[in-house]
Amino acid sequence: MNSSLILSIVHGRHVGALYVAAVLLALAVPNLHAAERSRTRRVADDKTFDTLILPIVKKYCVDCHGKDDPKGKVSFEDLEKPSQIVENREVWVKAFKHMGIGGMPPTNKKRRPSRAQEEAFVEWLDLKLFHCDCDGDVDPGRETIQRLNRTEYTNTVRDLIGIETDVAKDFPSDDLGYGFSNIGDVLSLPPLLFEKYVGAAEKIAAAAVLTESLENRRKRLVDAQLKITGGVRATSEGWKVLYSSGSVYGDYEATHSGQYVIRFSAMADQAGPQVARMQVRVDGRSVKVFDVPDRRKERTFEVRQHLNKGRHRLEGAFINDYYQPKAKNPHDRDRNLAIRSIEVQGPIGVAPPSSHRKIVFTRPSKGKSVAQAAREIVARLLPRAFRRSVSRGEVDRYASVVELAVSRGDSFERGVQLAVQAILVSPHFLFRVELDPQPDNATSHHRISDFELASRLSYFLWSTMPDEELFRLAREGSLHERKVLDKQVARMLADPKADALIENFASQWLNLGNLVEVKPDPKLFPQFTPALRADMIRETKLFIRTVFREDRSILDFLDGEFTFVNERLAKHYGIKGVQGEKMRRVSLPASQRAGVLTHASILTLTSNPNRTSLVKRGAWIVNNVLGLQLPDPPAVVQSLEDGAKESGVSTLREQLALHRAKAACASCHNTLDPLGFGMENFDAIGRWRETSEGKPVEAGGTMPSGESFSGPVDLVKILKRRRMKFAKLVTRKMLTYALGRGLEIPDSCTVDNILDDLERNDFRFTVLVRGIVNSQPFLYRRGEAAAGK
Repeated sequence: MNSSLILSIVHGRHVGALYVAAVLLALAVPNLHAAERSRTRRVADDKTFDTLILPIVKKYCVDCHGKDDPKGKVSFEDLEKPSQIVENREVWVKAFKHMGIGGMPPTNKKRRPSRAQEEAFVEWLDLKLFHCDCDGDVDPGRETIQRLNRTEYTNTVRDLIGIETDVAKDFPSDDLGYGFSNIGDVLSLPPLLFEKYVGAAEKIAAAAVLTESLENRRKRLVDAQLKITGGVRATSEGWKVLYSSGSVYGDYEATHSGQYVIRFSAMADQAGPQVARMQVRVDGRSVKVFDVPDRRKERTFEVRQHLNKGRHRLEGAFINDYYQPKAKNPHDRDRNLAIRSIEVQGPIGVAPPSSHRKIVFTRPSKGKSVAQAAREIVARLLPRAFRRSVSRGEVDRYASVVELAVSRGDSFERGVQLAVQAILVSPHFLFRVELDPQPDNATSHHRISDFELASRLSYFLWSTMPDEELFRLAREGSLHERKVLDKQVARMLADPKADALIENFASQWLNLGNLVEVKPDPKLFPQFTPALRADMIRETKLFIRTVFREDRSILDFLDGEFTFVNERLAKHYGIKGVQGEKMRRVSLPASQRAGVLTHASILTLTSNPNRTSLVKRGAWIVNNVLGLQLPDPPAVVQSLEDGAKESGVSTLREQLALHRAKAACASCHNTLDPLGFGMENFDAIGRWRETSEGKPVEAGGTMPSGESFSGPVDLVKILKRRRMKFAKLVTRKMLTYALGRGLEIPDSCTVDNILDDLERNDFRFTVLVRGIVNSQPFLYRRGEAAAGK
């Protein structure tokens, strides 16, 4: 692994999560807006190191972290100059995290720096570790080549080929990086997945391009494809002989709705006063009854029947069995029906699907050779599939597949089908390829091409390939122009395909997908049904959609006063006057709920199966609202229940107080516990409650800043005061998603610029999106250091 990749992994992992301590510090210092704005253009100067940082380390840190048996095997004894901070980044990142939450020095130490000194120390470390000078030539970063994830693959096939498909459901799950499924570093291509791609390409091509007209298409169900009911025996010739009442049936998948011809190959043994009779059934319903005359003479019986698209049961039933074993004439003793096959042809009179007409828009004719027709088809399809301009040689290569198939006796359409398969397994389709003029030069920065920009834009906002307008602007070379780009962002956000931002960005950021795995105890919470779970998810997605579509402030995530409910969810919330299944917009009870923090979806997925979890709820707020990741817990931590048994305490608040009394636990729990207590008015499935186990709910607390609250709405108000911190979190999350990589130190310049714009423009959603799209990391990339450098 080369050095630049290592740096990318290390910096991306920590920058995305490790500016956290500064945010935790903000819990203790709520009014830092002016300081934040001034800091966005500052750097960690050496003078502050000499006059403040080094004296604090020498006075308060080396007692535990000296040369002799230092705690955590970390020594600060030799610290003399600021360059050592960067040289020992991992060590100082840990120190930054612990100091930011007041965890170092430990709370049981009498000698501690003042609050002002701690704040200045953490701020200087933040600047030194995670910021850079933004006045010079800032590194735009480099994205690892990105494979299409399952969602992007499905959407791209839909927009390229023109068919809806679910083949990607059989692909292995995509790995997550930085909380998202579109991160290039983790989207590998194992052999199993490539095999799935090959099989999927075959299915997609077969569904999209017909090798014969629908009217001539036939499927014959024989042998193992046929199933039986009643008294039946099979012969070596493939007949299913019905010697008593019963049936022979097979399942058929109709690819299109329309009129089909259904043929049964049957014969009979005759006996008694009637000839053998066969009832034809479709999906269990009788459509016609045939007399099957003659004795053991195979005949074909045909019906025409409308079939809707989908799976159908086609059945031939023996309905007039006759058996008289004592009859004088041996041929008059037993009446039987035998069926060998069921054939389906059609649909009749239905035009080929739009995907076929879209791809096979020309065919060989008297004035057009196979090669010419194949090149025309490939020349139209290939640039869209590869999302760039293509060379004549590339067109010829895929057109030759069609020519080869025809030369071997296949139809022209079969050749096109094979060419489509080949295109769908090409790396240029499966990956979003971006080229570098100087790939081995890490100092070479260049603006990405307009075709590459079109793909970045479409996969960011739509999770699919560019449409024709983006391709047109890319061909013209004007997409990168600011006015053009802003116009396209507005157009794309207004398109229904922009709902992909809800499904693939916001839902992953808020961990909403995890709710499908949560299973509250059915004995304690019988009200939690699959339908209620679905309502919870719909509520949060509709709320997100409203913020995005109405270009509202992203701060509405914190304190939005509205939500969406149907009758079932309204009853769950105690909201009156809502009836029916339809979700509708309502105002939230002002004293109980505000923003997504109080959505039942979030409250349920942050609970245990049998009770609420202060730690889970506090951690969710820390990670998804404040943008923090706390230091790892000690290797061995006693559970709250075990601690309660030993101490004899009974209430959860008392149990947590004992937990916080331990120095190793206090630093994190001083932050987590108040946040969790603020949500205690909600039970494990998000219902409002005033009491728990017969006692009044204690939902009050005090933040490290000294701010007190009593209940969730008060807590939300406190969190709203950290609006710049929340905006920074959302910006970093969306920028990570848009780029498909973890953020690095130079990206701090982009984040700061976007934050400035957000604050000036009421934190509007479109300001965030435009800021990302027009940022240097989105429009530019650099080469990578050559191996060994």
